[in-house]
Amino acid sequence: MAYNVFYTSIPVLVSVLDKDLSEETVMQHPQILFYCQAGRLLNPSTFAGWFGRSLFHAIVVFVISIHAYAYDKSEMEEISMVALSGCIWLQAFVVTMETNSFTILQLVAIWGNLAFFYVINWIFSALPSSGMYTIMFRLCRQPSYWIAVFLMVAAGMGPVLAIKYFRYTYRPSKINTLQQAERLGGPILSFGTIEPQPRSIEKEVSTLSITQPEDRNPVSEPLLSDSPNSTRSFGAGTPFDFFQSQSRLSLSRHTRKDN
Repeated sequence: MAYNVFYTSIPVLVSVLDKDLSEETVMQHPQILFYCQAGRLLNPSTFAGWFGRSLFHAIVVFVISIHAYAYDKSEMEEISMVALSGCIWLQAFVVTMETNSFTILQLVAIWGNLAFFYVINWIFSALPSSGMYTIMFRLCRQPSYWIAVFLMVAAGMGPVLAIKYFRYTYRPSKINTLQQAERLGGPILSFGTIEPQPRSIEKEVSTLSITQPEDRNPVSEPLLSDSPNSTRSFGAGTPFDFFQSQSRLSLSRHTRKDN
């Protein structure tokens, strides 16, 4: 039953190639990294939104699948295949909606994966011993199957697209502002106009740093206790002075051996 992992994980894995902004924009506005480091993009509310969207899609797929075949004498495998088809179609549209920079590999992974879903299930439906014999062939000939898939996509993506449009238009983030400037092709705004409080972001980033105990040396020391550097710290000196002292120590050792 793990065969469906192949066509459910590929679009998600390929999404790692996606870029929110181009390298040129990031180089022009390096302060945007503070925005990312402060947890504005990946935080508990972001994961809660993903979980809520998944739960909403699960409810849509379940309700439409059950009601579309409520009065038909259908097998449980047919209804489950209708629900699985709705999940695959919704996944393709969600990944497409969340992708910012499309490449050939991403397009093939998203929509080629959808075609691969039907091909592999047609193959399993042609095998009498697979438990899905002729199921996919019967479903693809039924208009109710395609109507149910269309309703799943429309009901599942309609509210999601409306929320995304509202947030992008009326409550855009700093990333959205730079993305809009890139897509319009006009001059990119200065970072001061889109980041009115850079100090607050730096403060948020500083709170994310790991606090160390007071008795711990901030200098990274070797693991070996018998190393000559294990008890040495920078102190008031500079790293350059430290390396100079180390070079003098090694030089004196070599001269002693020569003598």
